[in-house]
This record gives sequence, C-alpha cells and structure tokens, in this order.
Amino acid sequence: MQSHFTDFEALNTYIQNKATGHILVAYRNCENYDGMVLGIGITFDTRKPQYELDLQWISFGLDLYGENLLENYLYQFESLEKLLTYLQGKYAIEVTDIPISYRIDQSQYPNPIKDAAKKPAFETAWKRFQHDFKSGTFLDTSLKLVYSTHDD
Repeated sequence: MQSHFTDFEALNTYIQNKATGHILVAYRNCENYDGMVLGIGITFDTRKPQYELDLQWISFGLDLYGENLLENYLYQFESLEKLLTYLQGKYAIEVTDIPISYRIDQSQYPNPIKDAAKKPAFETAWKRFQHDFKSGTFLDTSLKLVYSTHDD
C-alpha cells in the first residue's frame, strides 16, 4: 500500500471521494522558536468547492498534545491546484510528499517530558512567538485569510 500520494490525480480522487475533511501534510520544527512546531494541513469541502491551507504553530515543547498552546491561520484557495502550487513554492512540499495517513514520529519533535530541562527556553520562545504572531510576522497578505486565532 502506498504511504504517500503518487500524483495530483491520486490526491484529487482521494479528496473527491471523501468530500469533506482534513489532510495533515507535515509537521516542521520552527527554527527560531525553540519547542515550536508548524503543522501544515489541507482542509477541504468539495460540495462548495472549498480548499484551505491550515497552518498551526504549536508549542509541543510545553503542550504534549498540541491542544492548548497554538496559533492558527486558515487561508482559502480557489482550487486544489493553486493551494498545491503555494505549498510547493512556500514550503517546498510536492504532492508526492503528502502522506495518505500522517504518522507522527514523536522523537523528531520537542515535548515537555523528554525535554523538561528546556522548559524555560520553550516558555521564552512561546512568548516571543505569540508577540510575533500578533504583530503579523507570519501573515501572508497575498492570500485570502478566512480564520485567525488572533482577533484584531
């Protein structure tokens, strides 16, 4: 069984068959924010049709399950093709990099248990990240923002 989509048609067929849902594309450690991870996902509803890029910055170093300490942007795209073009240009993610079912390797990411000694650095990074997020550092104004955890 394939672990990743083989091409655009395979991904599009999967989405069309499912009709609505979310695909977790990747988690990436944030270079300048110790303990932080960026979750990249695609949310879709083919009945509308609607394709959204879901970006979640999570403090895995302080929040083991990423449920409480996170900030989020949701951007709307006109088509799946345009969203994938953006993923390729901004994050160097190809269709063939997208897993059919994402399985997280916890050893690659910070967490409050194994990295307990780094808690002060993670707290400092989280505070700095929140300030930067609220000031718009991560906002891409070229895209249509449909949701943000930061209310203006």
